[in-house]
Parts: sequence; structure tokens; C-alpha cells
Amino acid sequence: MAKTNLTDEEKQQIIEAINDNTEPPPELMPRLFPHVAEKYDVAALDRAKIATLEYAGKRSEAAILNQTFTVESGSPLQAERLFKEGSLSGQTQLEILDYLNKSKTDWMNLIVQGDNLQFLKTCFQNQDPLIRDKVKGKVKLVYIDPPFATKSDFKGAANEKSYSDKVASAEFIEGLRERLIYLREILSADGSIYIHLDQKMVHYVKVLMDEIFGKENFVNEIIWRRTAAHNDAIRFGSIHDLILYYSKTSNRIWNSQRMIVDKDYVGRFLDNIDEKDGKRYARIDLTAPSHGSDSGRFEWHGKIPPPSRMWAYKREVLDKWESEGKIHWPQKGMPRYKKFEDEFEGPVLQDIWTDIRPIHNQSKERLGYPTQKPEDLLERVILASSNKDDLILDIFAGTGTVAAVAEKLGCRWIVCDFGKHAIYTMQKRILRIGESKDLGKDVPANKKYGKGPQPFCVVSCGAYDFSRIMNLRENKDAYINFVLGLFQLPRDAKDLNGRFGLTHIYGEKDGHPVEVYPVWEDEYLKNIRIDEEYLQQILIQSGGKLRGDYYIITPETCTVISDTTLKNAAGKEVHFKLLKFPYKVLEEVSRNFQITEQPSAQENVNNLINATGFYFNNAVEIAVKKIRGGLKITEFTTGIMDRNGEKFSGLEGLAMLLVDVDYDDNIFDMEKTFFAKDINDDREIKIPGLTGSVAVIAIDKHGNESNPFILKE
Repeated sequence: MAKTNLTDEEKQQIIEAINDNTEPPPELMPRLFPHVAEKYDVAALDRAKIATLEYAGKRSEAAILNQTFTVESGSPLQAERLFKEGSLSGQTQLEILDYLNKSKTDWMNLIVQGDNLQFLKTCFQNQDPLIRDKVKGKVKLVYIDPPFATKSDFKGAANEKSYSDKVASAEFIEGLRERLIYLREILSADGSIYIHLDQKMVHYVKVLMDEIFGKENFVNEIIWRRTAAHNDAIRFGSIHDLILYYSKTSNRIWNSQRMIVDKDYVGRFLDNIDEKDGKRYARIDLTAPSHGSDSGRFEWHGKIPPPSRMWAYKREVLDKWESEGKIHWPQKGMPRYKKFEDEFEGPVLQDIWTDIRPIHNQSKERLGYPTQKPEDLLERVILASSNKDDLILDIFAGTGTVAAVAEKLGCRWIVCDFGKHAIYTMQKRILRIGESKDLGKDVPANKKYGKGPQPFCVVSCGAYDFSRIMNLRENKDAYINFVLGLFQLPRDAKDLNGRFGLTHIYGEKDGHPVEVYPVWEDEYLKNIRIDEEYLQQILIQSGGKLRGDYYIITPETCTVISDTTLKNAAGKEVHFKLLKFPYKVLEEVSRNFQITEQPSAQENVNNLINATGFYFNNAVEIAVKKIRGGLKITEFTTGIMDRNGEKFSGLEGLAMLLVDVDYDDNIFDMEKTFFAKDINDDREIKIPGLTGSVAVIAIDKHGNESNPFILKE
């Protein structure tokens, strides 16, 4: 029988419940009956009367949430780049934490690169120093536009699928359901969630949302007409998307919105022309129901409201409007108020949105993603369900429209995406936000935002503390063999430890020793980090025997230094080279994960990433040279392997090149993206407008990123 492992305080709560003849607190049920909690979600039994989806692989909510504190502890956030006042201001975890400690604010906006599920687990666990007590229970609004997981829904110009159908329907539903459960947990009590879907998936997700959020918290199914017409010879044209709108509780933030006043509406409802200035106006009733009161029943210009009605305004107000020429006098009937076009706010918004058009293919807002949504759409959602300074979250961020709109409306934001291309797209969009259109009520259509972004940080979510999932002492040899295998290195058979007087050399690379950093020892895992002092100790222990290259295989969070050259006791140089990997590698292998490739064509940039890919930070190298009208790749290497365990040759492992055509020696500002299929057989790409300072980053098919290769004239 499974042990309950209850604390003394929890035992006392149960004793008091028994003595009072009441039920124990519901949050104790999974601890009290763990075998039951694995099969049944005790907290959700009250909602079991609603329709639910049943499918293979569906887990209880308790099992999903409990795993976060047992074998899946979320991914620590690793700082990559900090931007302040539009400039790169830091690239380490310490610099960013130091900024937060010294600044007057305890918040900065985040672009998160990595698996959104692992990021949500990190938020739920609420331990990471970057977000502790800042996200869980604090998110006021979630907007997500998940890939629809339907085959052949979107086609590229050459009839190529824009979405790869990576997962079967049940897996997609369960993957989305797991994310929705975590999203509910990190929403604030007055928070809301909007899910953007198509007609093929909305009915499944509606049932999920009723189950997770409660059907009593369903607010609206919004229909957005995304195009005016769509010719289809065999059915009615499909011209709309759907947005499901739920709240966490009945106490939700709500700001009523109005429709955009378009020309059709003006023609239909502002159907009068003023004789003096030619302005269009609508006629508005000046009376209101009296409800038995006679206070507003008086004669004005020979007119008295009909029975059961009264004047809606005081006599002095009516007199003022009359003097200003704002009263419409018909030949028969009651006078009405002239509401002119320039003061007309539009009708109160309903659940069918026909006044927001998709992004035009020539629009400056367009960034090349096939499903990019217009800023006007997100502006409406954010204004309706949040207030200034509120925290907005999007975990399928794509081009970062949520971040851009939230920034302009004065909200805080977090956006997450798996793809490196998406990360650089969002980084560029936020850095250049001042050049984009402004948003807000009464803002002229062509007015630029004109301000720089608030401080924001790019972080990666992919380093695991795997001590919870692997008994490292018992599995030391398995761990050593595995991490050597990650870098295609054989186990040492030459007693290199004895030869060099060291204790952690387990392999060799090109004839040089390879140390495996001893994370199976708690002191090394928790307190010691690879820095220059650590490397000096290696030189001292070896007694001058080391020279040339010395490799160290280490989890990325166990080092605070990059490749370094030091001199041994004999004055000979030793080149310390770090072979770093994320902890998440081990967690994924324990689940039989399959490598998920980065997109190698524009049409695939929105691929659903359900299984997490891993990457090596230093595995990609790129070199290019200028040619007439563009660039030529002269070198490309990556250490990754294909699904058959073979190394990629040539450019086969390349997913994309990111190019900054006028690199400023500070920020890599992605101007152009070239996917593998865009590169010709001579390894050439045509790029107009290259300057004397160009930077290129290569992304391989597993998401590994090279350092910028810089060309200077």
C-alpha cells in the first residue's frame, strides 16, 4: 500500500475533521488517497455532471498538477539577453537579477524560448527567482492561438502544408488540456482566457473548457469575420474564426467595448445631413421610460412626451442643445438629438465581430507568419479584459502580437514560443515598436507609437534539475555513458585518470581528455560551478601534465564561464573547452522523446511543438563571405544527428539563416530569414541592401544556435 507521507499539520487537520464530523479539506484528498488521486480528480468531482471528452491517455487533473512537485519540477529560466532603453544591457543571469534588485521595479517583460508546457510548470511551481511570486495567480489575461492540428488546412504558395500534423487528435487534445489546466492555475481570480480556434476544433475545446474552467464561467463564443468572401465550389465559403472567452471566476475584469464605425454603418445609421455644415448625424431619442414618475413630464417647445415616457434630460440641457443647433425637428413627432459622426462612438460590441479586417499582404504590420493576427483584434481583447499595468500572457506567441499590443497599451507581458525564428522576430518587433502604429481610442490611423519599449529580457526555458528524476549515485555509470554519447565520444579505456592524476576523466576527444562534471555529488550539483578557480584547481591537481585541449561535459547551469585558455605549471597553454547540454535532455530521454526539428521552410514556422526538443549551445558553426548581390556559405557544421543516428552532412542539418544586414556591434537585429530551401545548390543566397557590417546566425534543425558570424569591410 502506498505511503501517504502526511505532515503533522495535515494529520491534525484530518483529526479535527473527524472530530467535527466533517469532510477533510479537498486539497488533502490526493495526499490522503494517492492511489485514488491517480485515477480520479477529487477536486473536479462536483463538475462531473457536465459532458466530458474521454480518450486514451487522458489523465486526471490531480495527476497532472502533482507531477510538478514530484518528477517534473519545471525548467529553470536561463537569462539570454536583457534590453533596457532599446539597447543590449546584459547577457547573464546575475546581471539580470542584479538589475531587478537595483531598479525601482521588480518586474521586466519576458520573451521565453522553449517548450511552453515546461514554462507553465515553472510558473506553477513558483520557485524560479526571475518570476517567483510575480506570475502565479497574477496573470489577468491569457490569449492563445494554438495550432489547430488539422491536416492540410493551410497551404503555402506551392501547395505545401503550413502546419505539420505532428500529433494525433487525442494527443493534441490532451496536450492542450494539460496546458489549459496550468493556465487556469496561474490566472488571477479576476482573470480571463481567450482561445482562438477554427470551426474544426472549437467544439472539442469548448467541452474541455467547460470541464476545466466550469461551464458557469463561459462568457462568449466570439465570431470573427476574418475575410469578406471566400470562393468554394463545393460548400459555403468559410470566412470566420471563433474565439472562446472564459473567466476564472464570476468576478472578472470587464470594460465594455464599441464597434469601429465603418462607412457602411455610417451610411445606414447616420442617415441625415445637417443643412448648415453638411455633417452626417443620427437622430437619438430624447425621452426615456417614466416608471410612474412625473418629474420629467413637462412641455418644451409645445411638445410633451407620450404617456409612460418623460424627457431624459433637464430643461436647461435641452435649451443648451437647441441653442447649439443639436436638435432635429421633424415635421411630425418628437424632436431628437443630433449625434454627429465625429462624436459617434459606434454601437456596443456584440459577439459577432465584422469590423476588424485581416492583415493586408502589403501592410507594414505583416511579418510573414501564415496565421498572424491583426493588432486591432488583440487591442480589443486586451482593452476588454484587462487594465493598465496588468500582466498578459501568450504561450503560442508566434510573431509576438500580444506583446506588441500589451506594450502599447501600458500592460506587462510574457510571451513564449519554441522556435528561434519566432524569438528573434519578437525581439526585433519589440525593439522597433516605436516605428509601428499607435493604438488606443481617438488615435489617428497613421500615427506612430513613437516610444521605445520598457525593459525586457529574452530567457530560455530548458535546463532541468534532473536530481528529482534520476538517482545519480545509483545510475552514475549510465549517466556517464549517456552524456558521452550525446557528443559521440567513447568511454575511456586508457586509464586517463591515472595518467593525468585527475579523478573525473571518462573519455577522450581527438586524443584529448574529456572530464564529465560530477553532478552525482551533491556539492557539485548544488554549490560548485565551473569558473576560472575550478579550472586552476584542475591544473594544480594534474601537476603540469595537462597541455593542449581539455574538454568538460557539463550541464549548462553548472558553469559560469565559457571556453578559456590558461597556462599550466610548466607555462604551457591548456585550452579548456566546455561541452554544455541542458538538464532537460535526461528528462526527455526518460520519456522516450523524439527529436522535434526546427522548421526549415517559411510555411512550417508555426509547427505545434508537443514534445520538447533539446539543443547544444556550442554545436553550430557558420562562416559566410560576400558575393555579388548576396552571401555564400563557406562553412557550416553541427553536431546533431538525424533520426537514424547519423550525422547530417553538408547543409542537411541547417534549418535557417538569420541575417542582420546592418549590424551595429551591439544588438543582433534580424532583418532577413532564409530557410534551408531558399539556399541554392551553390550555397548562395541573394540579399539586397547589405552594408559594410553584416551578422549571420545559423539555426540547425534541433534549434541549436551559432554565435553571430560578423563580416566587416
